[in-house]
Amino acid sequence: MPTDEVPRWEPEREVPRWQPDPGPATRARTGARNGTPTTPTHGVSPRKPSPVARPFVWWAAHPWIVVWTLVFLAPAAVVALRALDESGLATLVRPLAWCLAALFVMALVLAMLVSARRSVTRLVLGTVGALATLAAVLWPMTQVTLGRTACPPRAGADLGVPVASAAIDAWQHGVPGDEGWRKARADDAWRDRSRAVTVLEYRLAETGCWERAAPIDATRTWHEFRVTVRDGTQTALLKSVVVHTAVGSNGWKITAIEGPLP
Repeated sequence: MPTDEVPRWEPEREVPRWQPDPGPATRARTGARNGTPTTPTHGVSPRKPSPVARPFVWWAAHPWIVVWTLVFLAPAAVVALRALDESGLATLVRPLAWCLAALFVMALVLAMLVSARRSVTRLVLGTVGALATLAAVLWPMTQVTLGRTACPPRAGADLGVPVASAAIDAWQHGVPGDEGWRKARADDAWRDRSRAVTVLEYRLAETGCWERAAPIDATRTWHEFRVTVRDGTQTALLKSVVVHTAVGSNGWKITAIEGPLP
């Protein structure tokens, strides 16, 4: 029996671009509830990553988590390198340190590339924050001196002893010994102290490096001398003088002199 009702055509609702596609199964259930049957499309399901590639896929999806994990593990890595240095495997310290640095750089670059596609603000804040925090946690371990200690065997035999001895010998002869200093001129404070007293004799008491939490820097050393001096009262006194030396492109040079200490 003919009917006067004409089926109304309703346009299909457009999915906003920001909203992900719900998939064929969800579209079929939604169409059935609205009275509009939808024929499901037979698409190819996404291929799951292999167990080997799964960590790298997660890394690419969460790059800043990896960066911050490396930042907060940096102090532990420095302590591990120090332990490795003292265990007799000093030859592995430098290559391993470069590998750890390369790993951090690679993680930071990946995080920067991912953030550049999402948000410039996140890129800037994440990069500056990670680098600043890394510098804050590593600076005390690599730059703060904890005292004196013996130099490791890898430091060699020279250690700047001839340069330091030459400075004390020049002091005994009444000259500051400018040629042994890093800037080819003795420190003004040392000039004033060396002129105030006269050296009668001296001897090298001990030589070593500076203690720190990181592997010991064998390019900076100290040398303690026991010196017999005579001041303005003409009294002979036994004093202690510590000469700081550092090696550079021109060999060992004096960086500072402590003393004469009481």
